[in-house]
Amino acid sequence: MKLLFLLPLLATASLAAEPHLPKGTKALASAAKKGHGPLALVNLNHHVLGHAKVFGGKEDDLFVAGYGGPQAVHLFRWVDAAETGAPVFAQPVEVKCAFKDKGSVFQRKDGVIIGLWIDKDALVTTEFDREKVEFRETKRTKLPGAVKSPGSLGVLVNADGGYDLAFEMSNGGKGAEGSPNTEEWRPYNSSGIAVGELRYRYLMGVTADGKARQITATKNEVYFSMHGVTAINLGKGHERDVVTGSRQGNLVHYHNTAPSGFELERKRLIAGEDGNALRHPSINPSVCAYGGGLIACGEGSPYFYRFTGKFTKAGAPIFTEPVSVLQEHADLYAGTLPSPTTVDWDGDGVLDILAGNSEGFVLFFKNTGSNEAPTFLPATRVKAGGREIQVQAGYAGSLQGLQEARWGYLSPNVIDWNGDDLPDLITGDITGNYLIYLNRGTKTEPKLEVAHPIYCDGMDLHGMWRCRAALAKMGERVALAIVDGDDHFHLYWRIDDYNVEDGGKLLLEDGKPIGASGGVGGMSGRCKLDFFDWNQDGKLDFVIGTGRVCCIPDRATGYPMAALGQNPVVGGLVGKLVDSALPAKLKKTLGTPLVMLNSGTNEAMRFARPLTFQDEEGKVVQPGGAHETGAVGTMLGGNGPNLLICNEAGRMFLLPGRKLQTKP
Repeated sequence: MKLLFLLPLLATASLAAEPHLPKGTKALASAAKKGHGPLALVNLNHHVLGHAKVFGGKEDDLFVAGYGGPQAVHLFRWVDAAETGAPVFAQPVEVKCAFKDKGSVFQRKDGVIIGLWIDKDALVTTEFDREKVEFRETKRTKLPGAVKSPGSLGVLVNADGGYDLAFEMSNGGKGAEGSPNTEEWRPYNSSGIAVGELRYRYLMGVTADGKARQITATKNEVYFSMHGVTAINLGKGHERDVVTGSRQGNLVHYHNTAPSGFELERKRLIAGEDGNALRHPSINPSVCAYGGGLIACGEGSPYFYRFTGKFTKAGAPIFTEPVSVLQEHADLYAGTLPSPTTVDWDGDGVLDILAGNSEGFVLFFKNTGSNEAPTFLPATRVKAGGREIQVQAGYAGSLQGLQEARWGYLSPNVIDWNGDDLPDLITGDITGNYLIYLNRGTKTEPKLEVAHPIYCDGMDLHGMWRCRAALAKMGERVALAIVDGDDHFHLYWRIDDYNVEDGGKLLLEDGKPIGASGGVGGMSGRCKLDFFDWNQDGKLDFVIGTGRVCCIPDRATGYPMAALGQNPVVGGLVGKLVDSALPAKLKKTLGTPLVMLNSGTNEAMRFARPLTFQDEEGKVVQPGGAHETGAVGTMLGGNGPNLLICNEAGRMFLLPGRKLQTKP
């Protein structure tokens, strides 16, 4: 009875796992002029709250909230404009603030900076204290009854100094029932159609006199969420227009014809210069009017869209293609949940970095230094068939359902697949499929063909989602290893450009298969495999990047979740009593790079149980992030082998192998 009594309490407890890197480790930095690189906090998502002249510069400074990770509000000082037209900001300063999101910041004509925040059923007014770098609460007002559980708000300032508010509201639709971590989860029916209601958002307006009403024509305006509302001045007759973001990446414009309050025309999608609707590069963009355009940001870093001053015949405002908002002295930024590899991509004799990310891009970081002392420029996107590679789930590509259509979780690896002495690209992604991009260029100018499926026995090669294939040349043959549909490490051999033959499951020293996942559905996959001779004995080992829910080689004892996970009760008799009864999802740890040493031969592999990488103090290396973390062995950095790892917030770290221990 005591155990049953404890479990509900424990199930609600929270124990945050903290990342750990060896003392003195720094993220790889941008080698561009002044260290320019994409603006990024230590979060998965960014939300621009607003802007104001805090430091007296030529342009406004930026208030940004980060979430998906440590939540906080930061202030970025404007310092310059890039050649692309995007603003450049200094390093962030944390702002003391009782609220972390669901807010909007603006500056009154008298220079006072106001932050408005949604706090349950209240609207909280704060003022910014420049000296203390703090938002202080000055007033709290109960929201009108019609404004229930708003998702975000926008502020339209009137000529008299008052302001009208636009609130993002839900139409109440419900998605698929159940948990994506169970065998029973079915986000699509037998006809392949998403189940559950299509959830929409719309806008409620509250005018300066406190009156509330629906201000959009319908309650079915934007799928899933808007993630932000901004007032924008688009010129004569459009001084008080409204723009929202959307989960799917559309930027939605409402022409407001009212000199105060709201008279919104039907929605229009913001267009590019070709007249077609623009689609933000990543999922969940929120929006903020800034400097003659828009800053939009969701998962990943912010982008700047410049308004051209023109409208389409249908009345949609026309903006330029987005470019990255920059900051000085930036870390290299690889997007969220990056998965890296090292290769001499441009044939100059030094190893570069290629990385995939959750946005579905493949990024190239050029090494402008040497192998021993590498320095890297910020990323450019790799192209195939003349277009940037971007793989995303689409309607039915994610096992967690329609709401994940804009994620890609692309994990690339590189090898000379067809023997022409050029590096080819093979990717795994959110769908569990494996694609090859053959290089038809030259050593110094790679030119990839469009993606082509890899087949085994005529069927598309398919395994667990969000995994990376290990690649190696063994003798005269090229090997490819994936996590297969049985959740086991599995070997294949190249037949030709697009076909492989089955090489069988890879096994432990005791002859058992090597499992990868801590559960089913959303708790499966997320395993980044890399063939690499870590102990330099001439045999290929596995270096593995993992997510928190990986359990290698089995769910009972595997790494990291079962072996390193902690229950919400730490130590003591209670911890021992409930340990076996707690579900695996309560085991808190982080994605952890691992190595599995090959105790057999390259022709007949057998693998020892996983080992963690530990620093000189004996602490397990965990770069940060529960979803998944990339890791590869490399000779980059000199005196190798060394370890290149990522945290899920987009930073990369090169750890000297001589300072690492490998232990259970």
